[in-house]
Amino acid sequence: MVVRNPESEYFFADYADSWWDDESELKPLRSFNRCRFEYFDRFIERGWADKRVLDVGCGGGYTTEFLHSRGCRVYGLDVSERLIASARKHAEETGRGIEYTTGSSDALPYPDASFDVITCLDVLEHVQNPAQAVQEIHRVLTPGGIFLYDTINRTFRSQLIMIWLAERILGVIPKGAHVWHDFITPAEMLAYLGSSGFTPLGRPAGISVRNRNKDGSLRMSTTRTLSTIFMGAARR
Repeated sequence: MVVRNPESEYFFADYADSWWDDESELKPLRSFNRCRFEYFDRFIERGWADKRVLDVGCGGGYTTEFLHSRGCRVYGLDVSERLIASARKHAEETGRGIEYTTGSSDALPYPDASFDVITCLDVLEHVQNPAQAVQEIHRVLTPGGIFLYDTINRTFRSQLIMIWLAERILGVIPKGAHVWHDFITPAEMLAYLGSSGFTPLGRPAGISVRNRNKDGSLRMSTTRTLSTIFMGAARR
C-alpha cells in the first residue's frame, strides 16, 4: 500500500515478514477480494483473461495473486521494498508469474497507456496526494481502460467502525492503520476522477463487514450505503 510516510515510518512494512503467515494480523484483509470483485466484475468487458492489470499499492500481494488466479497478466507496485520482496517471494514459491516494482503512486514508473485495468484498493486514504495518484493512474491506462478503486468515507460512522471498533476493540485491523482525517468523501473522489479525465461508471457501492469467522476471515456484503468503505469504477 502506498502511504504518506517515508519507508522508515511505513506502517504496513512492519508486517512484511509475516504477511502470508496463517496467523498474520493482516489475514482478515484477504476476505475483501471476494466482495470487491463481485462488484467490479460487471465493469470488465469480456472477462479478465489476458488483460494487463496493475495493482497500485499492492502490499504483500493479496490482490495481485487473486487477480492472477483469474488469468490476468498482473503487475504490482508498492512504495515499500520490504513488502515488494515479500510479495515477490510468495509468488515465486507458489509459481505465479507476477511482475512487482517498487515505486510511488504519484509518479508511476510505467509508460503512458500501459494497462487495460488498474486497481487501487484500500490505498488512496493512505497516500500523500490522492489527486495526483488518480492522475497518474489515468495516464498509464489505455484509452477506454478501467480504473477500479475502494477507499473510506470521512464520516462519524467510519471513525466509529474503522478505527474505534475495527482497530481498538475487535482488533480486526492492526491499531494505527488508519487516520480519519485522511479518509476521502465520495464527492472528493468524484472531483479527483473528473479533474483527471475519467468517466465514472455505474453507481458506487459500499462494503459492510457483518462478522468475523472462527478462521479469522470476515463475513461481508455490498450495500448501497457509502458511509464507511465505498468502491467504484471509472473509464479512461
